[in-house]
Amino acid sequence: MNAWEEVQGVEHGSGVRASSQNARTYFQGVRIDNVSAQQALHVVETHLANHDRRNALRVFFPNVHSIHLARQDKEFLSCINEADLLLPDGSGLMIAGKILGRPIVENLNGTDFIPKVLQRAEERGWSVYLFGALPHIIEECRNRIQAAHPRLKIVGHHQGHIPEGEDSSIIADINEKAPNIILVALGSPLQEKWVARNAAKMNAGVCFAVGGLFDFLAGKYRRAPVWMRRIGAEFIYRFVQDPRSKWRRLLIEQPLFLMLVFGERFIPRRARSFSNRSTKGN
Repeated sequence: MNAWEEVQGVEHGSGVRASSQNARTYFQGVRIDNVSAQQALHVVETHLANHDRRNALRVFFPNVHSIHLARQDKEFLSCINEADLLLPDGSGLMIAGKILGRPIVENLNGTDFIPKVLQRAEERGWSVYLFGALPHIIEECRNRIQAAHPRLKIVGHHQGHIPEGEDSSIIADINEKAPNIILVALGSPLQEKWVARNAAKMNAGVCFAVGGLFDFLAGKYRRAPVWMRRIGAEFIYRFVQDPRSKWRRLLIEQPLFLMLVFGERFIPRRARSFSNRSTKGN
């Protein structure tokens, strides 16, 4: 049974069951598995209980930024869409779902969802391996996770700045430690491509691509106040903390994404096709 089959029929918090009709959608070519945190955790737990470790379950968190990158990189688009579970990350997808009449069940950004996974890992005795970020960040991240979850088995960690293509040492360490869960924090698109390239080589259970999660867990950046998260404005808070690396996402990628969403919603498909052909012909 694959990850998609596992989530069918599992109720999310509102009592609605996932089905092939309402639990999978696409935004600008990128697949989204429209499920709740409860359903996603069920997939992880079922996979860890039943899998044979020949191929780690690949779980990614597509957001507006990764969708923007995927529009320009076909390899990355294929890499995302071939993953086992794609959880919607961010208010941009929530807004797009409402505009297009395909509402998203829950914003499953990794900063909120992975702590639930770590809590479940502590309860179930699952082991965890951390990979990514700068050396001092991952050390602090590991220490803070362990302090928050004293019984959690963190079996290894490795900083993320390794030469591209030289994966053998980290793969060897992972295979020796044989973790149930790997958290990979290399940023998009590197982390998703790394997972896709190496999932079949790893003696591991589930591999999450978690972006900048370690920076938050290590205390480098602060989460937005709860009220900002509730209204979907956390991206503004992140921009204020790190404008140098986030300005393009806020000022270019978000508006472009929403412009394309409105185009999909309000411009007839035939007109869009004609416009695309005309643009390509110029």
